[in-house]
Amino acid sequence: MVTIKRLAKEAGVSFSTVAKALNNDETINIETRRRIQLLAKQLNYRPNILARGLRSRRTKTIGVILNDLQSPFYSEIYKAIGEILDHNGYTMFLADSKYDEKLEKENILSMIGLGVEGLIISSVSEMSDNIDFLLKSLVKTVFIDNRPNRNDINCVCVDHSIASSLATNYLLSRGHKDILLLNGPKNLPSSRYFLEGYIKSLQEANLPFNENLVIHDSLSLEQSVKLMGQIFKGEHHLKRDAFSAIVTLSDVSAIGIYEAAQKHHYKIPDTYSVIGYDNIFPTKYLNPALTTIHQPKEQTGSLAANMLLDTILGKEKEEAQVILSPILIERDSVKSVKCLSNIGIDERDSIV
Repeated sequence: MVTIKRLAKEAGVSFSTVAKALNNDETINIETRRRIQLLAKQLNYRPNILARGLRSRRTKTIGVILNDLQSPFYSEIYKAIGEILDHNGYTMFLADSKYDEKLEKENILSMIGLGVEGLIISSVSEMSDNIDFLLKSLVKTVFIDNRPNRNDINCVCVDHSIASSLATNYLLSRGHKDILLLNGPKNLPSSRYFLEGYIKSLQEANLPFNENLVIHDSLSLEQSVKLMGQIFKGEHHLKRDAFSAIVTLSDVSAIGIYEAAQKHHYKIPDTYSVIGYDNIFPTKYLNPALTTIHQPKEQTGSLAANMLLDTILGKEKEEAQVILSPILIERDSVKSVKCLSNIGIDERDSIV
């Protein structure tokens, strides 16, 4: 690496003169500043942000810890975060917790070790020791996606129970009564809230809750394809004619349903109606285009980044919790049906 010491030697000036010139200090005459800055550019000099930060206690770095960096949902969020940080001269460090609390703790320790000025984190749990540790570390933190069960935090989240209610109510309004909920892992707060919204909508419609119509899945594309394939082939305890519609916690899971349906010759929405969650970019290009619940991902990332920077700079004196509202995006994967009781699955294709 090219150091300030080398620049000083090449330019024939002192270490302090180079440091001041690179910071455009006006106590150094403009010709010297330009000459040193040009030399730094020619030698591809890059400042050691961490070393400088340790001296000034300002590293201009932010840690971002998410649960699945491969997920299109999270990628849209960290893209929005990155744009805000870049505009403000900050560097972003990314880490993937893979929905694992132990790995999440390791990521938190790594970020603190790197000297980040703040953290944006989608916590695995809402009541874990990791949250207590993080808050006691005094690192400025904003939580996203999953909201910890306490008030002394900054967070930007979406109400997942409202999201599932929107999806379930929409299916009910189209005549569906037997609705499969393809949920996430039981330990995830988002899965629990999604289930709550689903049950609430059934209760408000005076329909019984059938726990057999709730399946907790891993939110991966491959697992969703496998699970739905088992159902379609009659290899699962849930019969394939037990439901006419499916609500999912993730658009990725919905894409898995599409793939399994195509493989086993079932039609969407003729055989099964499907509603996803997230409104990731590819969903409008599926055939048929996926009806889904939109999460304001870009807004989540931008608000979280700005909230964190304001907290670091002392502009925010009190904790703030921002709860964003999901929106139903109506496309082509849901159809209206007549009463499906006592109608076989093969007959559904003829229902308009």
